[in-house]
Amino acid sequence: MDLTPIPRDIPLPLPASAQFLEVLLVVAFIAHILFVNLMVGGSVLVLGFELRGRKNRDFDRLAQALAKTITVNKSLAVVLGVAPLLLINVLYTIHFYTANALTGVAWILLIPAIAATFLLLYLHKYTWDRLRDLKGLHIAIQGMAVALFLTIPLVFLTNVNLMMFPEKWTGVQGFLSALLLPNVFPRYFHFLCASLILTSLFGVWYFGRAKFPVEEIFETLTRPALRRIFYSIAF
Repeated sequence: MDLTPIPRDIPLPLPASAQFLEVLLVVAFIAHILFVNLMVGGSVLVLGFELRGRKNRDFDRLAQALAKTITVNKSLAVVLGVAPLLLINVLYTIHFYTANALTGVAWILLIPAIAATFLLLYLHKYTWDRLRDLKGLHIAIQGMAVALFLTIPLVFLTNVNLMMFPEKWTGVQGFLSALLLPNVFPRYFHFLCASLILTSLFGVWYFGRAKFPVEEIFETLTRPALRRIFYSIAF
């Protein structure tokens, strides 16, 4: 007997075969999540490097150089996120909208939260020199952006996880109860680890390029030292 509290599907034809749309969804999501990982992981590392930069100026310079990549990765993540979002709407309409409705307030708050995070990233990036004598404030700006970045994926993962448990829908009483369903936190910590690892490997390539002016930017950090820093974080 089907205990699902809603229909399994809606009586509307798909615009293409389900198999094609599923493959396209996987490909589109991989492209999207790649830059999401770089954006989130980069933000966390920038905050860590800038904190360390209060005692070692080279780490402040490293944080500033890495911060320049975050807004680029952010733009790519946003643009590449349109396709998987639309494909989820088409393939899993009932499940997607039901999960959104059950976590209503938290889901709606994602819109201002994401906008605020992006504004904080730009504020942090373009006030680096202006707030050099107010380092605590500058770090606090990035800290707020990172705090939001650590919260936003939790809402997304809670919704995606909720989609897969339709038998639990009648017992969900909002975001917090959905958050406590199985798999949410393992998925969340997997995402965070992946973000840090991928960003670190990106750092190995980005700062290891022959064209990157390591000698002009840093006083004590060398190219091999930068590679060791990022490899150790990835490890």
